[in-house]
Amino acid sequence: MTTRLHQMLVGLIGRKMREEGYDIVAFDGNEYLFDGQKLRVPLTIKKHRPDIVGIRHGTREVCVGEAKTGRDLYSERTREQLLDYSNSIGISSGVNIRIILGIPKSAEGVLLRLLQKLKLLEKDFISYIWLPEELIDDD
Repeated sequence: MTTRLHQMLVGLIGRKMREEGYDIVAFDGNEYLFDGQKLRVPLTIKKHRPDIVGIRHGTREVCVGEAKTGRDLYSERTREQLLDYSNSIGISSGVNIRIILGIPKSAEGVLLRLLQKLKLLEKDFISYIWLPEELIDDD
C-alpha cells in the first residue's frame, strides 16, 4: 500500500514528465489510475518496476519515475533500482532511459550523496524534483 506522500511524489513526477513532453503510459498505484486515466502497470526493467513511465511518441524516448522518501534513499533496493534504470537503453530510441526522482525537500542532501556515490550525479539523463515540506503532513 502506498502512502499519501508517495502518491503526492508520483503525481509531481507525472506533472514534470508531461511538462517535458512525455505521455504517461504506465502507473503503479493503488488503483492504476493517474490523473483520471486508467493505465497499465509498468513493465519490469531488469529486476524493478518503476512507479510511473512516460514515452515521447515522436522520438520513442522512455522516461521512468520513482518516488522516494528520505528513508527509501538509504535502502539497497533504491541503489539497485537507480543502477538498473541508469544502465538501461531504450530499445526504440537507442538512448539512456531518462529518470526523474521525486523526493521530499528534506531528502535532497541524502539523494545527492547517493547519486555521487553511485557515480550518477553528473549524468544528464537523471533529474529530481522535490516536494516542499509545507505540503507534507505527518499522518
